[in-house]
Amino acid sequence: MPVDQTLTKVAADLAAGRTTLARQRLRGLVASFPDRLDLRDQLAAAYRRDGDLAQAGRWSYLSTHRDEREVAAFERTYRGPFAQMKALRWRTSEDSAGPHAAARLRAVREAAEQIAGAPVSWQDPHPPAPALTWADRIAGWGGGLIIITVTGLVLLGLGWLVVTAVRLVWGWVT
Repeated sequence: MPVDQTLTKVAADLAAGRTTLARQRLRGLVASFPDRLDLRDQLAAAYRRDGDLAQAGRWSYLSTHRDEREVAAFERTYRGPFAQMKALRWRTSEDSAGPHAAARLRAVREAAEQIAGAPVSWQDPHPPAPALTWADRIAGWGGGLIIITVTGLVLLGLGWLVVTAVRLVWGWVT
């Protein structure tokens, strides 16, 4: 369905008080057109209507006109740059957002890169794996040793049962 028709349905849904359906339609549009800030602003307005400050802040985060209370709620809900990158669902070039939004996108990505110590992509933002400590390594080796020991004891017990059964049957036969 074309964007204009979907937006017409969104307006009708909002007028009829069907904000959940309107938000679903808008989320679909934002997923299809992540660089359209006007769609993000409309989605923020739909959440704002229901009083969901965190989601309103999430979708208005890149807007030139945003409510700082909503942004603060978004940042409290999505703590840290990796969670914020995932929540913003940006998939195209930062520059396609325009200078104001691009600067915000770059700031979030650069904060993530500073933590990661390496480049971070909008397509797959994930924090670096924590380095293993000696305690982690010892616990891993200890767990492996326990598994090997238990497996060995089970096999030894099964072997003993087989030998005992063979001796018993051999005694019957002879």
